[in-house]
Amino acid sequence: MSEKDPRKLAEHLKGKKVLLMAGQLCEEVDFGTKKLVDYVVEISNRIGAPIAATGNTPLSLKAKGAKTVRKMWAAEVANYMRWPWEDPVIDEKPEILVLIGYGPATAQGLASAVRDGETMVLGNTYVKGATYSLPESPSLGRWQQALEEMVQSLA
Repeated sequence: MSEKDPRKLAEHLKGKKVLLMAGQLCEEVDFGTKKLVDYVVEISNRIGAPIAATGNTPLSLKAKGAKTVRKMWAAEVANYMRWPWEDPVIDEKPEILVLIGYGPATAQGLASAVRDGETMVLGNTYVKGATYSLPESPSLGRWQQALEEMVQSLA
């Protein structure tokens, strides 16, 4: 399902047990005024969701003000989403796993591994296997606009 309105995606997160999963692209994608890592922190802090930090993201997430960050392997989170929840980053299995900072193939693989939960991909490419995904963004500017709309809707 492709949700074209980031505000509706934001509404879907409210009141749910959410785990954000931040990938290496959070460190690399620079919109000029902000980096992708800034959006992860803003979303996390606005909804009170912990972050499973993969790649080299833990230090920058903490430096940007994220409140709950735990270094994890992406495969580890995917495995926990298939079986009984075992990790203290969040008390119990999240209702929705939000993937941000992953390429489309990786996001597709992670989303398809999830059982008993929903997935949301906040990338610039539509991910068919996710429960929710932003649509294709023809430019970094359009992707940033979608992320800004989503963050503002979480206020």
